[in-house]
Amino acid sequence: MIYKVIKLEELKKIKQYKWFRQFSNPCYGFNVKMNVTRLVNYTKENHQSFFINTLYLLTSALNQIEEMRMREVDGEIRLYDKINPTFTVMTQIGIYENAGFEMIDNYDAFYKRATSVIEEVKKQTSVKETYNDSKLYNDYYITCIPWLSIEGMTHPLIDNDYASLSCPRICWDKYRKENDKIVMILNITANHCFVDGYPLSKAFNLIQEYFDNLIGIIK
Repeated sequence: MIYKVIKLEELKKIKQYKWFRQFSNPCYGFNVKMNVTRLVNYTKENHQSFFINTLYLLTSALNQIEEMRMREVDGEIRLYDKINPTFTVMTQIGIYENAGFEMIDNYDAFYKRATSVIEEVKKQTSVKETYNDSKLYNDYYITCIPWLSIEGMTHPLIDNDYASLSCPRICWDKYRKENDKIVMILNITANHCFVDGYPLSKAFNLIQEYFDNLIGIIK
């Protein structure tokens, strides 16, 4: 099963859904400073990609939060079994391409697949006409800004496109040293119809837990 259809009357937070469903753009987000000291050190020690390791830990953590797997597509509310990572990759012509693949729970297989997809996209000399061609919307929209350390960020959002608006957007910036820690700003923007402050806070806390305990998670 890819997803379960949830009837409106079965929604636990039906009042919340009905209220924010009236908004042309019901999305909001938090910018949270994350401690990535262990993640950075592990990545450097093993000569790995910080982006791919972050991608795996983020996607794995977000998939543990039920609200982050909820979408509204074609007039029905869906709870997906799992959500896939989609992310931006810079091609050799200096234009971003949207890439992604089906989520893989095994870390080694995930790392191998992500590396292959990224390297293939980097070689492109053109980009697709359609920026995101998923019709299921079982994706997280992920990007990063590795050139700047910033305090906050926002995402472009499409008014009244509830399928697109129900997909969380994730972005992080260039990590930097602060006192004895290495930190980065992580933004998660989500649809308030499904994700209120509690599950969004749970998501950040779980991601931080994964960053802190990555060795036990990726082995």
